[in-house]
Amino acid sequence: MSRPPVWRRIGRYRVSSELFLDAVFTSRCGCACPWCVSRTLVTAPEDRPAWERAVFDAFRLFDIKSVIILGGEATSDPDFFGKTEHLARAMPRDAGTKLILTTNGIALRDENFLDRLLASGIDAVNISRMHHDQETNDRVFGCRTLSAEEIGLIGRRLRDTGRTLRLNVNVWRGNLDSVAEMETFVRCFAGKCDAVKFTPLMATDMFGTVPEVTRISRALAIPENEIAGLWDAFIRAHRLTGRAHEVLGFVDYAETEVVGQRVILKYAQVEDKYDRDRDIPTLKIYPNGCLSNEWNFQKDIRPVF
Repeated sequence: MSRPPVWRRIGRYRVSSELFLDAVFTSRCGCACPWCVSRTLVTAPEDRPAWERAVFDAFRLFDIKSVIILGGEATSDPDFFGKTEHLARAMPRDAGTKLILTTNGIALRDENFLDRLLASGIDAVNISRMHHDQETNDRVFGCRTLSAEEIGLIGRRLRDTGRTLRLNVNVWRGNLDSVAEMETFVRCFAGKCDAVKFTPLMATDMFGTVPEVTRISRALAIPENEIAGLWDAFIRAHRLTGRAHEVLGFVDYAETEVVGQRVILKYAQVEDKYDRDRDIPTLKIYPNGCLSNEWNFQKDIRPVF
């Protein structure tokens, strides 16, 4: 796995060499996950010309390793493919920059949509999945989610075109919070994807978040030391195949393998490990054209450059 990032100074900021650009397409989403940070009191207004300028500024000012397309649910944006094409045109492909879609995957049921995605500049897809049991997963998302069989078919089509599929899985109290439950999840999807990534649910009090979302996320979040203990137990039950410290400047990862399936374990992401007034571990670009180092579409870092 990757080495710790090298920080370099741009303007008055320290910028991580592992820099990712989170491209937030929209706050729209057809799901109803109770802790979702997209359920905010205030959302960024749409300003397409400003957004396009910010995309070019991001690549002009920074060496970006990967672009992660996010929402809400990014595929619900009416101009999803137009924005994707703009990102693909702006990216310096000779630098090996990757364009990655994070999605609930529901739009990929549509063969026409999947065909267009496979013809686009997207290099990889991350599908959010919260439980191996279908009824439980549908209940969490508040809608009919992809089945294991559908995920397997999508994964095969992605691999056939040289792309990868990862399942992003949140762990919280009462949900996959034991080694046995995590192993069951991996076995259910083994061979259907290229990797399974377990991430702790964060206690959320981000900018403008609905108080009920904050309350739920705080109640469900597992403390950092308990997550570390669970991850260590999972690794002992299998074997450590890779380790990375301070990726993006503040996040640690471990890798292991279960029945031949690659498993990524993300340690609790504590964002106060970096200084918001000094450090840029990741960038976020919002629909209003704001380029920020925070989950805050009213803070634009460009004026300091």
